[in-house]
Amino acid sequence: MARVTSLDVAREAGVSQTTVSFVLNGKNEFGISETTRRLVLETAQRLGYAPSAVARALRSGRSQVVVFLLTDAPVSEPFGRFKREVTTALQAQGFTCVFLELSGLAGGVSAVCQHLDPAIVVSTAVLPEGDKQALVRSGVPVIDGVLGAEDASVTGLDQREIGRTQVRHLADRGHRVIGFAAVDEREDQPFCLPRLEGVREQCRLLGLAEPVVVTTDYSLDGAGAALARWAESEVTAVAAFNDIAAVAVLGACRMRGLEVPGQLAIIGVDNDSVARLTVPTLTTIGIDLTVPARSLARAIVDVARGNVPETSAVAAESLTVIPRASS
Repeated sequence: MARVTSLDVAREAGVSQTTVSFVLNGKNEFGISETTRRLVLETAQRLGYAPSAVARALRSGRSQVVVFLLTDAPVSEPFGRFKREVTTALQAQGFTCVFLELSGLAGGVSAVCQHLDPAIVVSTAVLPEGDKQALVRSGVPVIDGVLGAEDASVTGLDQREIGRTQVRHLADRGHRVIGFAAVDEREDQPFCLPRLEGVREQCRLLGLAEPVVVTTDYSLDGAGAALARWAESEVTAVAAFNDIAAVAVLGACRMRGLEVPGQLAIIGVDNDSVARLTVPTLTTIGIDLTVPARSLARAIVDVARGNVPETSAVAAESLTVIPRASS
C-alpha cells in the first residue's frame, strides 16, 4: 500500500497542500479558520497520514532520532519499564528513540552517525573519550553516564536515596544491625554501589552499627554463604540490592529453616512481579519510573535542541515502601 502523503490529505479535504502543511506543522499565523484546521486534522487521521521523518529532517535541518546506547545496562524488568517510559516521553516531543547494544554494533560508535544521523546520542555508561570526541566532531551532541552514581543530575533519581529508604524502614521495625546484599554483576554496579552508599549514610545518621556488606550472586548457594556471615555479626535484617537478590536470600532462609521476618527481616528494591509471589511476600521499594524517565527525556530534548539542560532535583517522592510479610 502506498504511503499517504500531504497531497492526498489536501485532495481529500479539498484544500491546498500548503494549507495542509501549515496545519500539520502547527503554524497558526496564516489566518486558517478553526473549521479548516479541524477538517485537515480529521482527514489526516482518517487516512492514516504520518509525516515523513526524512522530510521533517530536511525542513528543520536536523534529525529527530535519539540513539540510546546500552553499555553495561541491566537486563531487568524495571529497566524494561524505564526504556518504555523514556520512549513515550520522547515521542511526545516528536523524537524517535532507537536502543542499540554498543557491544554488538559493527563499526562501534562511528557507525551510529553513518547509518542513523542521530539528533543526539545517549549512553547508559560513560563513553571512551575517543568515541565521544568523534561524535562531537560530527556535530552530534552526547549525554553519557546517565545510569552512573551521579545520574540524579539528569534523571532526578538519586540511587543513594533508595538505600536510605530501605534502612529507615528496617530501623522503624526496630532493627539495629543491618546487612546489605550486594551483587558483583558488572552491569549492576552503577545502581548497587550508590545504593550501598545510601545504606551506610543512613545507618550513620541513625546511630546504627556499620552495615554488614556481603557480595553474593543470584543463587541459593551464594545467599546461603551470606547468611552465615550475617549470623556471625548478629544481623537481624537485610537490605538487598534488588528484588532478585532478596528472593535468593529469602530462599536460602527457607532452606535453612530461618524464620522470616522473625529471625531475619528482608527488603528488596524494584517491586518486581516476583515480589508478590514469594512466601512470605517480599517487602520492597517501588520506583515510579515516569519521574526519572521524563526528567531524562527533558534533558535529552534540551541538549538535542542546543539548550543547557536543567539540573533535576532528587525525586524522593518517586520512591514508595511497599510493606509485605518479609519485614
